[in-house]
Formats: sequence, structure tokens, C-alpha cells
Amino acid sequence: MILFLFPLSYPYDGQREQTFLEPELDILRSYFDKIVIVPKQLRGQRLPLLPGLEVDESLAASLTLWRRALRLPAVFSCACFYRDLFSRPSLLARFSALARLLVHLSEALLTKQWVRRWFRRTGHSPRDCLFYTYWFESLATGLGLARRSQPDMRIVSRAHGFDIYEERYPVPYLPCRTEAFGRVDGVYPDSLAGTEYLRKRYPAYRSKIETAFLGIRDPGFVTPASQDGVFRIVSCAVIRPLKRVDLLLEGIAEAARRRPAQRFEWRHFGNSEVEGVREAMQARADAVLPPNARAWFPGYSSQAALFSFYRDHPVDVFVNTSTSEGTPVSIMEAIGCGIPVMATAVGGNPEIVSERNGLLLPPDPSPADIAEGFFALLDDPQAAARKRQASKQVWRERYNAETNFHAFAQMLRQIRER
Repeated sequence: MILFLFPLSYPYDGQREQTFLEPELDILRSYFDKIVIVPKQLRGQRLPLLPGLEVDESLAASLTLWRRALRLPAVFSCACFYRDLFSRPSLLARFSALARLLVHLSEALLTKQWVRRWFRRTGHSPRDCLFYTYWFESLATGLGLARRSQPDMRIVSRAHGFDIYEERYPVPYLPCRTEAFGRVDGVYPDSLAGTEYLRKRYPAYRSKIETAFLGIRDPGFVTPASQDGVFRIVSCAVIRPLKRVDLLLEGIAEAARRRPAQRFEWRHFGNSEVEGVREAMQARADAVLPPNARAWFPGYSSQAALFSFYRDHPVDVFVNTSTSEGTPVSIMEAIGCGIPVMATAVGGNPEIVSERNGLLLPPDPSPADIAEGFFALLDDPQAAARKRQASKQVWRERYNAETNFHAFAQMLRQIRER
């Protein structure tokens, strides 16, 4: 039995998927005779692979800009193009949404072509294969189109954030959802919130949508709290508007101004997709933070390096200030190390953060809201200690990679064996 996994860029590190994909792949390879990774793009540095995994880069080679452009005429003969336009005629007046539809379908048609060529080249039967897209986007649509002529194909997809929440886009719309849902065997959001969102939006496909939590392995330690009077804050995210790192900076500055005798230290792990943004954020922090607060922006950190930091340095709270989320792996990493968490009440955050193991901020918090959250932990050390213990327990109950990925692998096998 062959499993085809379609990530955005893994085993290249351009999308940082390795943090959550490698633990899952380590378990999946014990359930399938062969795993072939088919990245959509070849961005970044290629990472070493686990033994027994193969990579096929031919789909990425076919999804170049000029090849997508060549497929545009075929888009206009595709039924799902007109289905989307008839259901939402306003797309014709919104260039960004129409362009999204055209790009989506050109990629889907190239994916369909790739599948057909693979079957012809190898002689494999669709009954021997399971196709698994890590994101519910154009590749899932393309596999569904290929299934029209290969009805024995089985297709599943995970879903996370940008591929779930249509409101993230200037025009709230994701292309070809009816086509994709109609052809896949299952869609698996990584949060209960994502599952409920898709079920409400696409009730006809409710039975195909089920939650499949991600997870991390046990780091094997609990991060200590500070003992020297410093309040230490950590955050971890790509520096982009969605993550609102600048809002967290304002919250820390607010807390430091209101409590001048209290020392604050903040480390933000994560780079920016735009050159110079991280350095500009460091300069801004140096300029606006009062003398009793300091900030460091060390850039991207691998999970191993992050765990090393958590093991060797005290951390008093992990903070997420995003406008939208699935279930952040960065929060899973923090609770796996027993760190209390403050997070905005958006997406899957309320499923992993509560009064039990931290504090939920409003979806659109003010700097004062963030400061008050810090003070709640500072002013009640016993409650903070209980939250630290509870964080580790929440990881055990819901986000243990061994439990979650074995259950998901078993479900994939069952889908193929139907």
C-alpha cells in the first residue's frame, strides 16, 4: 500500500512544515509499505528524510508559473469554473477573487494531469494507493478531478487555517469547495472550531468532516518558572500582520510602564517572510520598551533548539496574539513543556488554552488586556504553578503525538481498505 503525501514544500523548509510533519511521518511509515512525498513547491533548503521515505519533485516542476499560465485556456472549459461563477456572480467584479479561482483551477488541472501520468508510467492500480493532501486547497481539487476517471482512488485532506476560514481573505471565498468536498473521502481539520466552521458552511458534506488533532512528542521535562523576580515571556510565530507581534510588544510596554519596579524579559522566536522586518521589530522594541523591560528577536528556531531553550531557561508565560488560528503547534510545544499560555480566543485556541492552564484574551485585545493577563500570573504565583502543571496535563490528554498520529494512521488504512 502506497501513501502519497502532498505538503506545500516539505522536505524543503520554505513553509516550516517539518515541525508538525516529521513526527506524523515517523508513525505513518509503520502503516504503509511505501510513502511518497510530493511537494507543491521546492522552496528553501532540503532537509534530511527519515529512512524509507521517497520524494517525487515532478509535480512541483509542473506547477511553474508558465505552465500554470498555459493551463488557463483549459480552465474555461472546466465545469467547476462556471459552477463557482454561477453561484457567486460577484466574483466577476472582484479581481483578487477571480484570480484566486483561475490560479486554483490551473493548479488543480496540472495536478490531475500529474496523477494520470503517474498511473500510466508506473502501472500501479489506484487500489494500491491513498492520496493525502496536507492542506485542503488546489491539490485536493486536482486529485478529485483525477478521480473522475479513476473511481478507485481514495483521497483525504487535513485542513488548518488559511484553507478553512474564508474570512481571512479580502473577498471571503475559497475556490471549488463543492467540487473538492464531493470527491474526497474525508477532510480533517486540526481543531474542533475548524470542524464546526466547515460543517456549518457545507452541511451537505457534514459526514465527511471530522477533527484530527495534531500533536508533539513528550519533550521529557517541565520548564521552570523564574526565581529571580524577572517575569519572562516567550512567543513563537512568523512575524506577519496575522500574528500581531506588534500588539504583544505594546502589551509588554504597557505592563512595564504600569509596574516600573517589575522586570520583564521577552523573547520572540520566528522570522519574517519579508527581509528586514525582524530587525525593524527589534529596533522598535529597543525604542519603546521602558528601562525595566527588554526584548530579543533571535529569528527562526527549530523544534529541537526551542526545546533546548525551554529546558535550560525559565519561562513564565507563552503568548499568542493572532487574529485567527487553527491549533498552533507553538502552543502545543509550550504546554508540552508545562508553560502557562495566554492566547486570543480565536479559532482553535480556546480548545488548547483555558483558565485551567492559562488565560484567554479577547479576540481583539488591547495592550491593557495583555498587561492585565501578565499581572494575573504575577500576583498569584500559586495559581500560576497550578496552570503550569495543568498545561502538561492538557498536552497528555489531547495533543500527544503518539496517541493522535497512530489513531489517524489507523483511520487512513481503514479508508483505503474500504
